Amino acid sequence: MPTPIEQIVQIAKGSDIAHFNFEDRGVPPAGYIKGMAVVYARMYCKLKAGDEAAVEMARAKSQNGNKDALAFYNQEFADAGMNNDADGVDALRHLFVLLTGLGMRESSGRFCEGRDRSADNVTADTAEAGLFQASFNARTASPLLTTLFEKYSTNPSGFVEIFREGVTCKPKDLENFGSGDGEKFQRLSKECPAFAVEFAAITLRNMRKHFGPINRKEAQVRRECDVMFRAVQQAVETFNLCSAFQ
Repeated sequence: MPTPIEQIVQIAKGSDIAHFNFEDRGVPPAGYIKGMAVVYARMYCKLKAGDEAAVEMARAKSQNGNKDALAFYNQEFADAGMNNDADGVDALRHLFVLLTGLGMRESSGRFCEGRDRSADNVTADTAEAGLFQASFNARTASPLLTTLFEKYSTNPSGFVEIFREGVTCKPKDLENFGSGDGEKFQRLSKECPAFAVEFAAITLRNMRKHFGPINRKEAQVRRECDVMFRAVQQAVETFNLCSAFQ
């Protein structure tokens, strides 16, 4: 009998999005779609439990496209048949669709990606790290981000063993810059991919300009991704899997 996490991983493995050729980035590493599926299962369960961060991710699109990526990407979501007019699981799932496209654009789905060496962001606060190339200065977007950083610093349960499949981390990827909490943020983002996902998700809802590929609308919104996350959702409900993701 597969474990709950194995059930979710199998859904991701068999999905169309796992084999999709992303523009300019190619097919994701084997662990990327699997990892995103498992983190989505966790966040879906957190939403059901009323978790504050999950509720923030799952709120209806705002009217402020300058801050909220769901509002900024409204036409792209509409074209893909995804509506974000109501609070709840649909908005959460569609945010994860966008996150999946963003992670491919920013890091090619590589959880341990180091900072962009062509940029000058070398301070502890501005050095980018991880799947979404976020930096610690984005924490000003929401008080929830500092809470998230503290929580995961204490309990870094990030599914790294799943995200690692198909990825080889280079020595330069593992280099962190500066000191203090900013340096810890860089390390945590790479060692704990679930933290990187949650941090980026909240930032997308409150400071979408932090991500260049979002501003340029380079992150792809794919229906195949929504289908996969729906299947994850259904499995969590059908087999009552939330206890495994707490």
